[in-house]
Amino acid sequence: MSGHSKHIYKSLSIFILQDGFSFLILDEHQIPLEYNVFQLPIMSSTSELLNLIKPCINTAFIEREHIQSVDVIYGNSQFTIVPQDLFDQNYLPHYLKYSSQLIEGDDFAFDEISSAKANTVYIPYININNYLFDIFGTFTFTHLLSGLIEKGLINSKTSNEYLLLHSTKHMFYLAAFRNEQLILSNAFTFETAEDFAYYALFTIEELNLNRKELILDFTGNFDKSQDNKAYQILSNYIKTMEFSNKKTPYNFENQLGFNEHYNLI
Repeated sequence: MSGHSKHIYKSLSIFILQDGFSFLILDEHQIPLEYNVFQLPIMSSTSELLNLIKPCINTAFIEREHIQSVDVIYGNSQFTIVPQDLFDQNYLPHYLKYSSQLIEGDDFAFDEISSAKANTVYIPYININNYLFDIFGTFTFTHLLSGLIEKGLINSKTSNEYLLLHSTKHMFYLAAFRNEQLILSNAFTFETAEDFAYYALFTIEELNLNRKELILDFTGNFDKSQDNKAYQILSNYIKTMEFSNKKTPYNFENQLGFNEHYNLI
């Protein structure tokens, strides 16, 4: 990266999952300059994740790369969506206590999704946030579902029934819409293609979506290929499937996890 001109505005995007993280350095036009991914073998503690981050993202890295802004995207499963009419930021833990295991010391945050008249309430990793604040200062952090819902609301104008699904290696996140209104958001952990297809079809069935009229739209780690067994299964049941990944810059093609991260930005 030392060859990049120092006057270029650079932003750092960090995508944090429960089994690792990735980072993207982008220029002022959101064009990727550098990408890297670091994975742990299993779902890990926040302490293990922080220990994975520290050697890669530190003061020396920030200064060497001339980073001007930092944005963090959390992809954990500790979240819920609360309609604006029922939301009170003084009660954040209460919204999560029935769906997430809470422990003493948890931090709570929310993203306002004004276009959906709702809020994503979630648990950011306080130790990671504190570390990033110490080495950089003020930065922004959001939950993956917030951006997915905003993108889905825009795309849902093309169909009365629309399901946007963002896939990572072992999790996928979805936002479902009917008549341009959010009706469900959720996340599923999967191990096999059959798991993936089952959870997607189960959601469609439970929401009583019309499989002939529905648009099922994919981003992230999912493509239309003969090697993608989940796609082959779903194509037997869903008439219209679309793929909305941004065009991958040629120098980042085939890099593990790149589309999972880049298409959240």
